[in-house]
Amino acid sequence: MAHDDPPAGGVPAIPTEAGDRAVVAEDVAAAYVADAVRTIPGIAALHGSHWETLSSRMRPDSPTKGVVVRSVAPSVIEIDVHVRVGWGVVIPDLAREVEEVLARKMRGLLDLDVRKTTLYVDEVDAPPEPA
Repeated sequence: MAHDDPPAGGVPAIPTEAGDRAVVAEDVAAAYVADAVRTIPGIAALHGSHWETLSSRMRPDSPTKGVVVRSVAPSVIEIDVHVRVGWGVVIPDLAREVEEVLARKMRGLLDLDVRKTTLYVDEVDAPPEPA
């Protein structure tokens, strides 16, 4: 690979020389995204897509299940997050919080800008049983 050719699937992240940037794999960024999403109140769990469920035999405990990160420009990513949420969560408020948390974490931890975050609510927990 020539010096000017970035690795496939990578996101420029950390300066190495004046004007150059090292590359972090999209899977690495996805791991940071997954960790950040799990800390947000109202998120019950990351929710893998149907294809991830079918391929779970290959990677049954994937830490990035439910997260897709795409590099769209140097140091710019787009994020899709599939989740299960708790009963009674106000989903528009949750979506704004996910967007804010991920923008702050990706900028602070990986020096990446998030162009777009899409939150997919694939499942909602059942309401609690009456007492």
